[in-house]
Amino acid sequence: MERRTLLAVALTMLVWTGWFWYFNPSKNIQKNYHQTAQDQGQSTGKAVENQVSSAGQNINTSIATVRPDLNKNVKEETVKLVTGKFNFELSNRGASIINANYRDRNIDLVFGNNFKSNGCLDFAVHFSTEEFLNGNGLTGELWNIRKIDDRTLMFFTDVILDGKPLRIEKVYKFTDKGYDFSIEYRFVNTGKQIIAFKNSAAIFSPSEILGPVLDYNNRYNHMEGIYSTDGKYKQNVKGGGFFSKPTDLSRKEGAIDYSGLMSRYFLLIMMPKDFVSREMLFDNRANTGYRTGMLVDMNNLAPGSQIVRSFRVYLGEKDKDMLRGVDPKLVGASDVSTIIEPIRYFVIWSLMWINKLFGNLGWSLVVFSVLTKIVFMPLTKKSTESMKKMQELNPQIKKLQEKYKDKPDVIQREMMKLYKDNKVNPMGGCLPILLQMPFFFALYSALINSIDLWHAPFMLWIKDLSMPDTVLSISGFNVNILPLLMTASTLIQQKQTMVDTGNQQQKIMMYMMPVILLFIFWNMPSGLVLYWFLQNLYQILNQVIVNKVWKKA
Repeated sequence: MERRTLLAVALTMLVWTGWFWYFNPSKNIQKNYHQTAQDQGQSTGKAVENQVSSAGQNINTSIATVRPDLNKNVKEETVKLVTGKFNFELSNRGASIINANYRDRNIDLVFGNNFKSNGCLDFAVHFSTEEFLNGNGLTGELWNIRKIDDRTLMFFTDVILDGKPLRIEKVYKFTDKGYDFSIEYRFVNTGKQIIAFKNSAAIFSPSEILGPVLDYNNRYNHMEGIYSTDGKYKQNVKGGGFFSKPTDLSRKEGAIDYSGLMSRYFLLIMMPKDFVSREMLFDNRANTGYRTGMLVDMNNLAPGSQIVRSFRVYLGEKDKDMLRGVDPKLVGASDVSTIIEPIRYFVIWSLMWINKLFGNLGWSLVVFSVLTKIVFMPLTKKSTESMKKMQELNPQIKKLQEKYKDKPDVIQREMMKLYKDNKVNPMGGCLPILLQMPFFFALYSALINSIDLWHAPFMLWIKDLSMPDTVLSISGFNVNILPLLMTASTLIQQKQTMVDTGNQQQKIMMYMMPVILLFIFWNMPSGLVLYWFLQNLYQILNQVIVNKVWKKA
């Protein structure tokens, strides 16, 4: 029996290790991301120049080549716009947003050239999958710019597509509301021949990266490409999974409602107006950004005619109310479980309300943990009484074990009968923990997704409750204090409440469970580990008091 128990524990550890290894972002990828960032920022312009040829030169027909004869006198220019929520700055280089400052919290959502990307919200259009992966001349070239009004900017440029002249216009129209704006693309055939788009489609995507700037070696700070197909929200995760080989380009056919990018706290989403995309594409390469695009039908373009494709854009927090205010279809992108959502908002509201009194979210979390302990005190009392009754039955249990030492099935049956006759629930000690789990998961969701708890300090070495409490790093291994304290308190708590029945399985699990929890909690947000540690301390103190009272009685 002991061998089987050890095997089960070892298998459990193996599964947990595999789970966390697979879903943890590769540190090598993130390191390479940073190493290549500066070089990529410098080389992007040169790569674009190499792609741009003279109007008559024969090139790969999948590349949209800017016409230098019509764009040679264009000078680089930027325009600043202020809305109710953002300070925007747009550049005619690539017709892109080069700065987006979230005014409510003074957070910049554009990285500049710190990553392997063109360092902007480019809202790019590509005419082939090759362009989608490698870019085209439109991103690095200077567009003409025309200010329509205080909220509307139009960029336009002339290109050669498959040897035929094409004018592309990109119109940004901002609203004072600030969380959403629109982008309209116009494709005008300025030549005398019909333009046929490759595969009768074009690919539209918002960006490769989205701020704020974080430590991307931490699993919780990762970005994801997101999309909705047939009304169902989904995420794009780099890699091919356990049973498939990674490919450079991931594709998903279906009615694509929107696509975009999700950082830890913010969303950037493009949603088609009056049409539906037929396919999603995702840049699945390891050392690139998280560009997710939509393949949109483009009919043949007759001379003098135009095709218009308009999109509504959401740029803001991962907040359901904000998303719903733009379009109910976007609510799923908040990435919050509907099961724990009410408790999650209650937890955030409670912490913010308590914080008005203390001015420190760490101490607010301490007070919140005390309040939850008080709320669950009746259950804790009932659990403690159940454990004490089990301890009183311990002599009778040992007699059963001696009497039926060669018959484990009989021992189990007689023990259950003994519990029943004395009205003892052997699982009673677990009840308070099980009932607190919804609060635990709600707090986890709040610390992971709520920007209100970002950069929230506590005291001493705990500088950010949304991140692990790392005090030093040894050869790339982070040393965190709270998980060690939590493990020690878990061991003490288990020793206080465990009834010695002589069962070796029970003893093995008593020591293995804290180790498993240590492994799970090691890189979790320090606020979450602090909450669990405090709950353990309260339970230890409660058990000490109960033991003294019980002994006197």
